[in-house]
Amino acid sequence: MLITAASFPTPDLIKVTNNPGQWDQQEGFARFQAEAANGSVAWLGERLGAVATRAERSMAFAQLYRNLAEWRFETAHRAGGRSPNSELEQYHQSIGPHEPRTSVFGPRLRSEGGGQLDFSTRRLTDGIPTPASRQSALIGTIIEARFAARRTVWCCRTRSTFRTNGVSTGTCCSVDWPWPTSVGSRFAIDELYATKTAEHTDRWTLQAEAFGLLADLEERRSAGQAPDAEARRAFVQATYYLYQGPEFVRGGDATIRTLLVAAHARVFDEALKVMQDVDIRAMTMSQRDFTKYAVQNYALAGPSGPAATAQQTAAHRPQERANGLERG
Repeated sequence: MLITAASFPTPDLIKVTNNPGQWDQQEGFARFQAEAANGSVAWLGERLGAVATRAERSMAFAQLYRNLAEWRFETAHRAGGRSPNSELEQYHQSIGPHEPRTSVFGPRLRSEGGGQLDFSTRRLTDGIPTPASRQSALIGTIIEARFAARRTVWCCRTRSTFRTNGVSTGTCCSVDWPWPTSVGSRFAIDELYATKTAEHTDRWTLQAEAFGLLADLEERRSAGQAPDAEARRAFVQATYYLYQGPEFVRGGDATIRTLLVAAHARVFDEALKVMQDVDIRAMTMSQRDFTKYAVQNYALAGPSGPAATAQQTAAHRPQERANGLERG
């Protein structure tokens, strides 16, 4: 089975213009991901074929995560491989315990010619809508609905529940997004919402649970069990936990997408097409709502023409990363 660029649709959130030529350039990154995913499937085949316990299987998926993080760092050296406004070392940098990563969502953000703060109205100026601005507005409504359901006025923190009845705290969605002014004061901007990553101990717990679920799916595969609804839900849960417990300041989204496609190919022998907005939905939706959404929007990738090239067949295998656990 060959994984192609069709497994990695370009996220709408990075399409901050209406220029199709720019979109074409962004779509080129999917070839890098497909190449890394094919190499990762081969790596998993070798590593998992030599282990026998659940702990060893889980460690194999955790090691793949580190390998792909190193691949993402290497890719940042290439043309088009680095996110805007990012520094190269951020692709090696873990999210610190006291320096969470934040993302902002809501209307008017990422529009062409808009998004400037009007201090008199505490609103952003209108611009020409883009795929990114529409996606940002949609995620804002998802966060707003969570606040309305909980009758919360400031912070809505995600709580993930594991099969063992364990509970870990994930991202926090906040309405009190501060915006510095020229004189250093701070405003809460109407209609904007921010997400903040979980504490580092909770992120490690979430990662460990995700790798354990993938290990269980590998055990099912090795026992000859066909995929069923329960197995697919377990894969969705692993997806949710990985995005709720990100590790690196930059590159985490691309790393996790590539890991998920490679793991899916291994445990189900199917080429997964990840949802273009899988990262931000997992960051902002409740565990129950994300599971329902992902199961309904689950899809397999078809051929993508020129993307199925000999370059992917002779796939590059990511280097192993020793320690530490967008198109990011």
